[in-house]
Amino acid sequence: MCTAITLAWREIPRKLIRRFQLEERVIQRSETADKEILFLQRHRQPLLPVFYQGELQILPWGNRQRNSSAPLAWWCDVATLQSGAWAQYHPEPVEILANFGLERGVWFLIREGLQGVLIHDQREQPSVYLLLQPASHYYQVMTGYHREPVFLGEQI
Repeated sequence: MCTAITLAWREIPRKLIRRFQLEERVIQRSETADKEILFLQRHRQPLLPVFYQGELQILPWGNRQRNSSAPLAWWCDVATLQSGAWAQYHPEPVEILANFGLERGVWFLIREGLQGVLIHDQREQPSVYLLLQPASHYYQVMTGYHREPVFLGEQI
């Protein structure tokens, strides 16, 4: 799984940082490291940086609203998606921009980003779900978890 990601501060336009109050989510790993924006699944308002419709957008991460028609979840298994179980939601593939991911206290490098799906609920409100797949042996040893995000252009 993946419960948080970060994206370099300089990769997010200032207007999006101000609009979504992302200054509150800035972290810096060391004095010489670039600032990063932290996107945690457990934030009060979980968000993800997503490349959608030709531009970077900050969109809700999953759905926790029971009055929404979108699935109550933050992730979607690739097998579930391929089985057609989410076909009624008309999921659209999206790229989630990220430099690092976090699972069970272990940070890992993300070179190109992660794969996700976007769903609109009955009010046309979007939700983005991180796609998961069975974890590689390396990922399982590193994080102790049996599922990993779908990485763009790589397998760790």
